[in-house]
Amino acid sequence: MDWIAHQVAKGRGLGLALLVMLALALPGFFSLPPLDRDEVLFSQASRQMLASGDWVDIRFGEAPRYKKPVGIYWMQAAAAAVTGQPDQIWSYRLVSLLGALLAVGFTHATARLYLGREAAFLAAVALGASLMLGAEAHLAKTDAMLLASVAMGQYLLARSGRDLGLSWARAMGFWAVLAASTLIKGPIGPMVLGLTLAGQCLVARNFAPLVRLRPVAGLVLFGALAAPWFVAISVVSNGAFWGASLGADMFEKMGSAQEKHGAPPGSYLAAIWLTFWPAAMPLAASLPAIWAGRRQAVVKFALLSLLPTWVIFEILPTKLVHYTLPTYPALALLVGYAAQSGALRRIWPMALVGLFPLGLLAAFVWQAGLLGFAMPLAFWIGAVAVTTSLGFILWAARAGSVKLAIALAAGGWALNATVYPTLAGLDALWPARPLAAWAARYPDCSFRVAGFAEPSLVYLTNARVQFQTQEQIMAALSEPGCQVVALPVTMPPSGVQDLGRVSGFDLGRGRQMGLSVWLKP
Repeated sequence: MDWIAHQVAKGRGLGLALLVMLALALPGFFSLPPLDRDEVLFSQASRQMLASGDWVDIRFGEAPRYKKPVGIYWMQAAAAAVTGQPDQIWSYRLVSLLGALLAVGFTHATARLYLGREAAFLAAVALGASLMLGAEAHLAKTDAMLLASVAMGQYLLARSGRDLGLSWARAMGFWAVLAASTLIKGPIGPMVLGLTLAGQCLVARNFAPLVRLRPVAGLVLFGALAAPWFVAISVVSNGAFWGASLGADMFEKMGSAQEKHGAPPGSYLAAIWLTFWPAAMPLAASLPAIWAGRRQAVVKFALLSLLPTWVIFEILPTKLVHYTLPTYPALALLVGYAAQSGALRRIWPMALVGLFPLGLLAAFVWQAGLLGFAMPLAFWIGAVAVTTSLGFILWAARAGSVKLAIALAAGGWALNATVYPTLAGLDALWPARPLAAWAARYPDCSFRVAGFAEPSLVYLTNARVQFQTQEQIMAALSEPGCQVVALPVTMPPSGVQDLGRVSGFDLGRGRQMGLSVWLKP
């Protein structure tokens, strides 16, 4: 601990915080199979973009994929090309890992505008150790890179708000970040940064924070960077992109709970004590200090970055637990401020929040029991480590920012090293893997599946699989040519060879599944 404190005092806290983020993201990063739904939809579309060389249109299999703009697909395709591993899911996850590292780095930079080196180190580790960022760093999706763009923009807004010499290059950097964020996830990043900027102008009672950003030249740069692809996709899709991204995706989420992801207002406030864990523990003890210091510059900026966006997400009917991730750098700033102020004296709020990860692990055990899974020994060792880390955090909260940062890193690593390798090792959760293996044994045969239609099988077979009804497959067996078929029946059709049976848990439908696999020579 003394060595780490010495390194932080020497100005090396940023490098240490990045190492912490890297260590937290690595458990399960390479071994976790492609997760169904969003991760596979993004990574497979990026894979097809790289293979086709079409950098405008976005497709998943033969279907258009127009819910999100192109930025994340460009980044993932580039990562797969650079690594030379387009068939490995981890190559697409590298973009999310980079996004997490950038978010931690710019949170540290923002904290240094207001706080000392130790508190800035704590703020960066608090973000990096959070359960939600750890999850997003493991998945080939938009959210970690969206967070990076928001953290970059918030750093530049903090400089603008404090009039800390915002050069022309930095001002244009803000608009470039805004364009990148728009290309990654549409209006979300600009909304978060725009609300922060509006709050800064309101508090200052003038437009100086905006003027320092050179908005006229900035908007020209923003349009030059963001507009070309939107124009191109409008032409290529005959306007279908806007109907899918704005109409079917964004406006439906604003109007009703899309895809049954509804929850009442206040749900994010209830969830934050787990999703921001382990830093949620000191955050719970920080609330009185945050209120008392609400006129401090760092607290005002953090609240401007946090509250408007949070309120909007609480009001919207569609709720997914990762939607509030762009507000996490502000929460990390508040933790750093409270620690620097010596306000982390109350043990009982931290102890109460410390129970949440134990509840998560208990839920794993309970659900595994229902499904007939046996938790491996590594899980139980990890559970003991997570429990032990709670006491470490409670002690470190009164021992200074650096010791608390070390304790948070230890707690976050223990939870990540428990959850993700355990998930990766539960073969019954990943029935797509053995199905894809059967298909790979017969590369010259068509591959048809009924009763299991998860996108992970599309990725693992590089869009070779055909999802059909049982009746369609039975009819196709009379056609000439080699076929591998998987059906939810045990009686074999005539003229086929029995290859085996695949059983497991269908995560998409939330139920057990079983398929018989046959070969028609």
